[in-house]
Amino acid sequence: MSAVPQSAGMPDGTVAAPAPMPDAADTAPALDQTASSTQAGAIAECLVAAAIMEASRGRLSPFKPLADDDGIDLLLLDKLTGRATPLQIKGRRSYDDDKAQTTQFDVRLKTFKEDRRIDYLFIKLDGLRVEMAWLIPAGSLRSVARPTGTTLVSVPCCRSISQDRFTPYRRASMNEVVAEILARAAP
Repeated sequence: MSAVPQSAGMPDGTVAAPAPMPDAADTAPALDQTASSTQAGAIAECLVAAAIMEASRGRLSPFKPLADDDGIDLLLLDKLTGRATPLQIKGRRSYDDDKAQTTQFDVRLKTFKEDRRIDYLFIKLDGLRVEMAWLIPAGSLRSVARPTGTTLVSVPCCRSISQDRFTPYRRASMNEVVAEILARAAP
């Protein structure tokens, strides 16, 4: 007859519950900082990619270039038509002017080509949620942005009722952004 091994643990054979896992906030090193602008940009790009896949019901498939040296953050492949839409994403997490609820987005002139088929998507984030978005084609950006020495500066108002020069490009949801991208890409 072989002996049945006893459960490891307590003398009476019961097994003690494992110790609770520490909360990430308890074990993370204390840092008095927020995400860097590079990290915030990566967060915005990931959120946009996921939201576009969801809002298009999988029709648009985002691809990230290995090198972002030409101002293209994502290529959106339309699986139905085979066309690709280049997209540059600029994300902000806070207002530059709290009272006016405006946010500044800068596009470097070094990568800007007015005659190129690319859309600029400016997004104001509220945590991990897109609060407001502006989808502006390259051919229209110069008409609404203010040029400086090295950038085109855009300062739209995030209020849904505002009437500024960015209003025609404002989109209240990623569903609206996707609908606009698909409409522009139609044959």
